[in-house]
Order: sequence, then C-alpha cells, then structure tokens
Amino acid sequence: MSKKIICTCESTYKHYEAYWKTVDFDFEFLSDRSPIGIQYNEQMVREKFDFKGDVSKNHFWNQQGNRNIIWFYAHLRMAYYYMLNPNEEWYWFMDDDVTCDNWSEFFKAFDNNDADFIAYYTFKKSGVQSQSNIPEIDTNTHSGDLWFDRFPGDGDHISKEGDLFGSFFPIVRFSNKSLQHLAVLLMSGAHGYSEGFVPTRLNRDGFKLDTIFNNKSESDHFDINKINIKHKNTTVNWSWI
Repeated sequence: MSKKIICTCESTYKHYEAYWKTVDFDFEFLSDRSPIGIQYNEQMVREKFDFKGDVSKNHFWNQQGNRNIIWFYAHLRMAYYYMLNPNEEWYWFMDDDVTCDNWSEFFKAFDNNDADFIAYYTFKKSGVQSQSNIPEIDTNTHSGDLWFDRFPGDGDHISKEGDLFGSFFPIVRFSNKSLQHLAVLLMSGAHGYSEGFVPTRLNRDGFKLDTIFNNKSESDHFDINKINIKHKNTTVNWSWI
C-alpha cells in the first residue's frame, strides 16, 4: 500500500486548499503550523530526532541566513511522518503547490516500480557510474557542475568523497526501508541539505534511485502529453536545475 501526503504550511495552505479538494485520491495533509491534518512544528521535529543543529549561514542555499531546519532539511518532516506511521509500503510526499491533471494515471505509472527513492528530478555528478538510469547533470541545466560545488556545503554531514547525487523535491516517493534508514541517520546526527543528502546517502547505502523526469524533460514512466504536472503553476524543465 502507498500513502499520499501533501506537505503544506501556514503561508501556502490557503492558496491551494481549493485545488486539493478536487483531486481523485485519498491523502493526508502534513501541516507546518496550519490547523489541518497531521500538525507539526520545528520544535516537535527537533524533539523527535533529538536534533540540535541549525542551518549554516555559510551554505550556498542559505546565504540570506533565513532558512530553518524544516525548509532546509525537508526530509526531516518526511521522516517525522514515518515515525508516526511506520507501516506503509510506500510514501508519496507532494508539496501543496504541485498540480497534476491526471493523478490516477500518474500513480499507476509507478505501481511496479521498486525504487527506494524517486524525485521530480534526480541527477548525478558528471562521471558517476552508479545508478545507470539516473542522468548526469550537464550544461543544459542552469547550475551545471556548480551544483556539486555547492553540495556538500558548510554544515552538511556527508563526505565529498564518493558518488554525489542531487534532486528536486516537490514530489518524492520513498520505500518504507529508505525512510526508516533516513530516520536512523537523523537520530545518529547525520544530515545535510535534503536535495543532495537524501539521494547521495541512499545510493551509498545500497538503495535504488529513480527519477520522474529525465534530462530531456520527458518521463521514462508515462507520456507527458497525457499527464501534465506543474510546480507553482509552471512546467519545470531540465534546464531549471
């Protein structure tokens, strides 16, 4: 069985509440300071994982110094949900600003997919051989190899040595065992910027990765002309990375 969880927060819920009333699948809200669904806040997550760190102001993706751990370490909230609901086979997490015109066919496309982690985009550093189905980042992206100059960054508890992966998190799917593994890592003090830490660490620890969209802004799993997905009302192409 798979669980579908919509991640929302106080500042965005009101903008997408009407949309989520129209979808044709069962889901739960996971709400940061919004009075709906399963509610949590930063302190609750800190207590659950005995998490004492803060986001480094020297990290590239926190240059303004205003990112809290819930934003920066997005897998914290997902692992938190897992701790409350540890018996599902698969867990889909969607940001509340993601829309799709055919969710039933989208989920169906992954019914027989056994990957432990799937993201909107999953990619790897140039030259990485592992996870052959995952595209290497290239010059057709906005960031290019600079992405992996920025990750791992200051405060990321992961070595630069070894294969490095990145991802884009508006839609992700985890297997039960991969979320359990991430929860254990968090309780041991291992963490980092989620979109790099999660696929990199899962790959190093023997888990299988996949990507919803490939480096042609298409999908190996479904026809993008029949299933249209948008993030913040925009089609996010490979070049955006």
